[in-house]
Amino acid sequence: MPGTAAELGVNPYDMKSNVEGGTKYLSELLGTFGGDVRKAVAAYNAGASAVKAYGGVPPYAETQDYVNRVLDIYR
Repeated sequence: MPGTAAELGVNPYDMKSNVEGGTKYLSELLGTFGGDVRKAVAAYNAGASAVKAYGGVPPYAETQDYVNRVLDIYR
């Protein structure tokens, strides 16, 4: 994720910067996926290219578990 942090201009070791960067990144992903929270959360974990390649949540156990845990909290 250092590459993502660099793209966002974020210091990943600074808590405030890290939270701001994560929020900005999630906002960008929501835009990329037309507001589809499930796809955006999956992309946050697995990368947007994986979500695009599979047309949704990739069949990776880690990503599926992550999406389910995040959406359970979100609801």
